[in-house]
Amino acid sequence: MTFHLSTSAEILQELGVRLREQRLAQSLTQRELAQMAGLSLGALRKLESDGQCSLETLVRVAQALGLLEALDDLFVLKRQSIAQMEQVDLVSRRQRAPRKKAS
Repeated sequence: MTFHLSTSAEILQELGVRLREQRLAQSLTQRELAQMAGLSLGALRKLESDGQCSLETLVRVAQALGLLEALDDLFVLKRQSIAQMEQVDLVSRRQRAPRKKAS
């Protein structure tokens, strides 16, 4: 599944399914993974069933499953051309509003 044309609910559900598959591939029960991640069993069940969780819960589960590398490229700024790099550089520089002249 690609996320490009998916709704946020579909993306969340797919992430829950993928994490469940990772857990099963490692022969872990929900209870074992919840303990490893320092989460309640209910929080893990909710994550796997519909993807609903806090960002901290997602990170804890990914860490417990050894999947932190999968997060490395998440939201990394992709620069594709010199013009785009220059534009990002211009935007990232701190700019101040011009001072008002005293009348």
